[in-house]
Amino acid sequence: MGTVAILGGSVVGAAAALQFARSGWQVSVVDAEFDRISDPDGTVEARPGAPHAVQAHGFMARAKVELATRLPDVVDALAAAGVTELPFAKMAPPHLHDGGRPGDDELAMLQSRRVTLDAVLADIVRREPGVRTVRAKATGLEIEDGSPPRVTGLGLATGDVVRADLVIDAGGRRSPVSGWLAAAGLPQPEIVDTCNVSYYGRHFRIRAGERPRLNSGFADIHEFPCHLQFMFLGDNDTAMIAICAESGDPLLKRVRHEDAYHAVLAANEAFRPWLDLLEPATPTFVLGALNNRMRGLVADGKPLVLGLHQAGDSLAMTNPTRGRGVAMGLCAVGRLHDLATADGRDDVALATEYAAWQRDVLAVYYQEASTSDQTVGRKLRANILGDAAPANAPAVKLPDGHPVTSAQIEQASASDPDLFRLFLRALYLLDDDRVIASPAVADRVLRRLAEDPDSAANAPISPVRPWNGSVDRQALESLLAPYA
Repeated sequence: MGTVAILGGSVVGAAAALQFARSGWQVSVVDAEFDRISDPDGTVEARPGAPHAVQAHGFMARAKVELATRLPDVVDALAAAGVTELPFAKMAPPHLHDGGRPGDDELAMLQSRRVTLDAVLADIVRREPGVRTVRAKATGLEIEDGSPPRVTGLGLATGDVVRADLVIDAGGRRSPVSGWLAAAGLPQPEIVDTCNVSYYGRHFRIRAGERPRLNSGFADIHEFPCHLQFMFLGDNDTAMIAICAESGDPLLKRVRHEDAYHAVLAANEAFRPWLDLLEPATPTFVLGALNNRMRGLVADGKPLVLGLHQAGDSLAMTNPTRGRGVAMGLCAVGRLHDLATADGRDDVALATEYAAWQRDVLAVYYQEASTSDQTVGRKLRANILGDAAPANAPAVKLPDGHPVTSAQIEQASASDPDLFRLFLRALYLLDDDRVIASPAVADRVLRRLAEDPDSAANAPISPVRPWNGSVDRQALESLLAPYA
């Protein structure tokens, strides 16, 4: 086995470190903030390397599956730290309960704050044989000339170099690696999809009392003409709420103020049963608009460099609207580990096969999230201006000319437990083979719609919900007038 240097000790970097170390590699994790990640003082606060970590997080089923199958001790440690699971039986609408099926255990979500997930993983990394943590700032890549060039390590602010056979960039959305490559004359292929949505997040403690059912299975989601409201449950009787607004909306910027934040939540009558149980635990954290972005290290079938690979937000960054970031990062680093530890695979094959997986699997999940995010931004902007709002984005991506639409699949799944499970697997990143787009599924959807054309009356879980016009712009302006 070889050596691996990992830039970033948060969730994706920590998971990579554990997987490679347990496969016999010598691992170095480079992160100047590692002590802050692994030994938090209990305060939920933004850290420079990952300011988004304090925002509301919903951990898709794929995140739980990756951890349970690859790092089961991490799942046990999370449970000991107060993290709970939300099983399929509690997410499925009552009319689709059928006693359970094989595979339902995969359709479970982790209920955790991001800071708790980070801390548990980092603590295990700190104690893992074969892993050393380097608490220093990385300042550049060590690159050897060649065709293509080879990355051989990470330079540090101390003047030292961490040399490795394999370097993994898990540095997140603020990773400097792309800039380092460009400075070396090696610009990366990159897709950028602009985002115009800002997020105002706050953490709460949940008081004792009977908890209402989450209205969207794994979350409580409310959509209004000019803002969205998401709530995810966390560990140890906590909840996280995000108010999402168009970035240029001066009115909703007022929810930075705690009283204004509460006023917006209190105006949502459908949320009142939950609000009565919530006690604020943090100030409001603001996350400005961040573009969706997907990078690559292979162009025209040829690696840009050898010895360097990316995972997590440094590879594919999506905004929180779909809640896919951690799950996408964990499945990427798991795939990279499997390819890198397979017998007989050289560096060129590793680079091209990992790029092929990104194209065939990860890019689909990215496109679904990015399209949804862009549509939300356009819809919010249109409602502010009084323009015609665009239609909702498709919940799942299907090939051009497919016999059915995403909306039809969602409608049919409302009355068919098997289709419902397939639909959820696609939403929760458990459908790498795109069974949802198969002819067999299309045929079943058409049959179900012919048998029950009114099935949409019981809509299943979906991140794309009808918009509620009960809090219109005029009402919002009146509500927030005292906080100008």
